Amino acid sequence: MSEAPQKPRREVIKHSAAIQIENNITLLQRRAWNVLLYHAYEALLTVDEHQIRVRELMEVLEFGSKNDAYLKEALEALISCRVKWNVLDKDGVEEWGVTALLASAVIRKGVCFYAYSPPLRQRLYNPRMYARISLSLQNRFASKHAQALWELCTDYLGAGREHGETPFIPLERFRALVGVRADMFPQFKRLSDKVVRPALAEINRVSDLRVTVEQQRRSRQVAALKFKIRRVVMLPVSRQPDLFPELEDTPAVVTLLKDAGLSHRDAWEVWQEGFGYIAPGKRPANTGDNPDEALNDYVKEKIDLLRQRQQAGKVDNPAGFLLAAIRQNYGNAKLEQAKKDRAVKQQAQELGRLKEQRHQVTREMEDALHRVASHMIEAVPDLMGEAVDALRAEKHPLMSRYNARKSPQYNFRDSVGVAIAVGQWLEQRFPERFDEARKTYADKLAAMDARIGELEWQKRKAAAR
Repeated sequence: MSEAPQKPRREVIKHSAAIQIENNITLLQRRAWNVLLYHAYEALLTVDEHQIRVRELMEVLEFGSKNDAYLKEALEALISCRVKWNVLDKDGVEEWGVTALLASAVIRKGVCFYAYSPPLRQRLYNPRMYARISLSLQNRFASKHAQALWELCTDYLGAGREHGETPFIPLERFRALVGVRADMFPQFKRLSDKVVRPALAEINRVSDLRVTVEQQRRSRQVAALKFKIRRVVMLPVSRQPDLFPELEDTPAVVTLLKDAGLSHRDAWEVWQEGFGYIAPGKRPANTGDNPDEALNDYVKEKIDLLRQRQQAGKVDNPAGFLLAAIRQNYGNAKLEQAKKDRAVKQQAQELGRLKEQRHQVTREMEDALHRVASHMIEAVPDLMGEAVDALRAEKHPLMSRYNARKSPQYNFRDSVGVAIAVGQWLEQRFPERFDEARKTYADKLAAMDARIGELEWQKRKAAAR
């Protein structure tokens, strides 16, 4: 008995600008456009108008309804839908463009005639960056948000790769790419519950991709999303082959974990889930503005703990210990002490630098105040004699340096002590003349004093341990 012939694999090479559509089209409309592009692809540059039998279009879409009114509505929507290229600046080219997904569409005698605008034809046929969209796989999606996100992830994964990631996509851009109006789900929690999480669950359930999301926060608010992607082999049997071959662009965390003895699968799973791999209640409270770098440091810390245990002969199962250390966030006393020692040293160095900087700023302020006093004395010479008489009468200690055989102006120029005393007297009498010069340095000195006080307190606290 001969085997039934396999259906040819249908894929459309789809330009990233077309995948990154700012849209509000329906799921069927998005699928239909992919099918039309697949059918026209080879003749994009040589034929102005393409055609496909309506029945064939419906069959590929696996759309069972005989009511072609819905198809006409879909074509009309595609003509009114804009597509922009370089939406995410993926290719680095400073070029902006906008056109319609379809330039025209006509249905006549059971045949659909359709055309693309010239700029879109050029970009669709010879894309420098593209994704292969499976026409059979797209029909598995029930949500337009899930399909739009799946296409975006397929775009960034690219051909011949097993893993990849998008850049951080600002929320307003993400909304546009998956077809969520700006006024829908204004709170991120609602957007996550209604769009992001269901889309990820559907992608992971029906496609050959496994996708996770990472959040970027600004002022404690989620501002952007990054999607980590890996491709899996979908087989009808329960056992799967190694899904993660060696790749030149393997993430640093995966390389670290594999070098430490983890399997491909476990290393990739840790990278894929990120801090989500760590048990709830054990996760670090703050991962900073760069979660990738924070995860890298976290994994290095656990690997260092593994090495310590191995040297002490206390580990029978290194891979099991390392996975448990990552998931349960085992403490690393030796590394923590080393971090504390480095922190104490850095604080001592900072304290020394700050004190030197404060001394320099103080000198700059004193010079500025001295210039104000000098200008006043030059403008009104009698002020110097008046200041000297008053200071000598009150027996100011710095006036012991006054040389009575010399003129008041000479003493002001030649004796630092006399200049300081006279400057203080002038500032007490005419404070408004010195306020601007002092204000220039006051805030800077106050900030330095606060930080110096904090560092000295930390130094005393560390010494008391």
